[in-house]
Amino acid sequence: MLMGACVLLCLALVALTGGDLRRLAELRLRSTPLLFLALAVQVLITDIVEGDAPRPLLISAHLATYGLAGVFVWHNRHVPGLALLSVGAACNAVTIALNGGTLPASAEALRRAGIHIAPADFTNSGVLPHPRLGFLGDVFAVPAGWPLANVFSIGDVLIVLGAAWCLHRACRRPVKGVSGAAKQLTLGTTCPRWMSRVLWRARRAAQ
Repeated sequence: MLMGACVLLCLALVALTGGDLRRLAELRLRSTPLLFLALAVQVLITDIVEGDAPRPLLISAHLATYGLAGVFVWHNRHVPGLALLSVGAACNAVTIALNGGTLPASAEALRRAGIHIAPADFTNSGVLPHPRLGFLGDVFAVPAGWPLANVFSIGDVLIVLGAAWCLHRACRRPVKGVSGAAKQLTLGTTCPRWMSRVLWRARRAAQ
């Protein structure tokens, strides 16, 4: 929920600062079904199934979602911002893999966020006795009492920054065919009409 809210906030900021969200339709993304599948599996194993399935299966599915997301990012590495986003996702994925399928969380961060996790429950984030790369885990918190109180990691911050960069660049990219029209508009508004006609005929003659 916290990550989704951050992305929605980025969209709102882009619109409020003059970006055109309709330009997102111009993005030519590849392998988008893999991304939606990864998100769906994440929601399924963390919010719906939880402890109703064997733990090894849940861990394998959790790690597989990062593999699917990685393939999506690789196929779209030309898109601005996805490189930074992929670094954040890799930080989370490597840390999760090294800790048996769970992203280590700081007990203090969980306490500040007002989150209580039963030790037996499967969770994508939790306190571990001897975490590896613990500094890359969920060590930051949105305090309890704030909207969307939760814990988050350095990787999560990089993912949001990468998504914000991608949205900012995509919504301010020139639309095809606009540059030529803009040039003609500029010529017509800054030059007398007779001069515009002379210049237009000169260009036609030179072609």
